[in-house]
Amino acid sequence: MSMSGISQNDRIVFGTAAISAAKNPFKVLDAAYEKGVRRFDLARTYGQGKSEIVFGEWLESRGIKREDVNIITKGGMGDDKYGDPNRSILTRSILMAEVEASLDALKVNDVDMYMYHRDDPRIPVGQFVAWANEIIDEGKTTAWGVSNWSFERFQEAHDFACANGFQPPKANSPQLSLAAPACEVWPTTYSVACEEHEDQILWYHQNGVELVCWEVLAKGFMAVPDLWCEKTVDPSFFHKEVELGSEEWRLQRIQKAYCNDENYRRRRNALRVAEEYGMSLAQIAALYAMSVSPSVSVIMGFLEPSQIDDVKDLHHYFLDKYCLIGDDEAIEKSIKLVDMRTLQTTDSAMNLPNVLLESPDPAPEAIQAAR
Repeated sequence: MSMSGISQNDRIVFGTAAISAAKNPFKVLDAAYEKGVRRFDLARTYGQGKSEIVFGEWLESRGIKREDVNIITKGGMGDDKYGDPNRSILTRSILMAEVEASLDALKVNDVDMYMYHRDDPRIPVGQFVAWANEIIDEGKTTAWGVSNWSFERFQEAHDFACANGFQPPKANSPQLSLAAPACEVWPTTYSVACEEHEDQILWYHQNGVELVCWEVLAKGFMAVPDLWCEKTVDPSFFHKEVELGSEEWRLQRIQKAYCNDENYRRRRNALRVAEEYGMSLAQIAALYAMSVSPSVSVIMGFLEPSQIDDVKDLHHYFLDKYCLIGDDEAIEKSIKLVDMRTLQTTDSAMNLPNVLLESPDPAPEAIQAAR
């Protein structure tokens, strides 16, 4: 287990944001379950409530025991779809009604983690902490967390909870990908993808907090090698007035965040590593996110059963992240990719940043030989 209590197998989380739009959602969920995926990320806003309904119907129809799946769901945004900072302020009654609506849709009595989908600086952290602990006390969730909270607000909530006898938040859900966003991807979201966040990520790990990270493949930028090539992206489009919520608005925000020189360089590096080891760009990008910290889990939005095969065994690999983000010298010296199952084990701990404590510890000489 890592300090945040995540097992290796649980670091791949099935993201359901678009599951209601899949051609055959039950078929995809069946495939994920059969291939060992047990954690599922949902939210009241996904598919305007349809994702929770689809998942609940699947769970019931398959006769899967509640204790055999790990369910995360999120709420607290009301009717807001896009993270509007001026949305109607959350109240206790609205939050509790959303919790009940989620449980009804999911056809369960409780979830493993309930998250606030967005922060609202108009509400003191102490109020968020008290509400979350009330949900726990009522037996409707085992733990609570937040999504897209800044490090400072998270620390404040964590400190308040610990100082006042409450259960602290166990997770934050920020954006993290090899493609570091140059700006806020979606309204009122938060990213830990840039190097200046390394100290924050270390704090999360040392304090037993999981980072359940979204948009790991940068909306396809780190999955499709020729998506939004440099010659096809017009930077003037980034400043065009577009309608909120439209497809043009979505494309504009994605390209403005991800399509820049540094991210194109990182994609080229990832493609070289992928070719060298017979893997796909998406696999290398997912491994990068997992290499950042043992406390990072990655949300993957599967729409086809075949996509699950690409990532279900990634926890067996070690990736040296500097082979993707470093300069030429760092890339040359990096370990790159190692299949941990092929290495000799030893009882001594290995000083590699992305290997969980429960993993077999490869002998240092084996790592040196893999360079």
